[in-house]
Amino acid sequence: MFFIRFSILLLLFSGSLKATDFSTREVFNKLLKGFYKNEIHKCDYVNKSWSTGFEQHPYGMVLNSSAFRNILVFNNRNIVGTLWPNIGEISLERGVRKYQLWKKNKNDEYELLNSDYLDDINSSDINLKSKTNSNYKLYFDNKSLKIGVRHWVTDFYSCEKIESSNFAKKKLIDIFVNQNEYVKKDFAYREKNPSLFTNNIELLSE
Repeated sequence: MFFIRFSILLLLFSGSLKATDFSTREVFNKLLKGFYKNEIHKCDYVNKSWSTGFEQHPYGMVLNSSAFRNILVFNNRNIVGTLWPNIGEISLERGVRKYQLWKKNKNDEYELLNSDYLDDINSSDINLKSKTNSNYKLYFDNKSLKIGVRHWVTDFYSCEKIESSNFAKKKLIDIFVNQNEYVKKDFAYREKNPSLFTNNIELLSE
């Protein structure tokens, strides 16, 4: 009788462990588990960006109409994950993906970590020791975010911690794992509603 009860408890415990797995990629799964356990910050665009004046775009402090309205920020040790939650905001100009991974360089500065972005079947595991792309930087201190989704413009955000249910967290983590499916939905929405999205860069008056 004791053995039967112990076996049932063991099965329940092992089932709960499997329930916390998000990806079949070992390192990526460990990273996502950390994202799930730690705080999530929601960052809102403050209508201000810094432009280096790439091609025809102005140099200086600008209003970037194509900036993500909101960004969700996850963290696990020295890695930060940024997720674009709003449908339709991704574009070819900013890379066809719903998230980016960043590795800490120094203090509050992070650099883009190269990684595959399709589903588990079509992506290799991430390499946390791989070389980062110094052309793309992020600055995050829990209260503010500065992010260069494109190499020539840095968007400014104000951040605050948000409370999310376990169900909501799992839904958000799923975007990291199956983001190619979400990308399809984004582009379908964008195609049906082109007037909702602009790509203007306007110089802010001093």
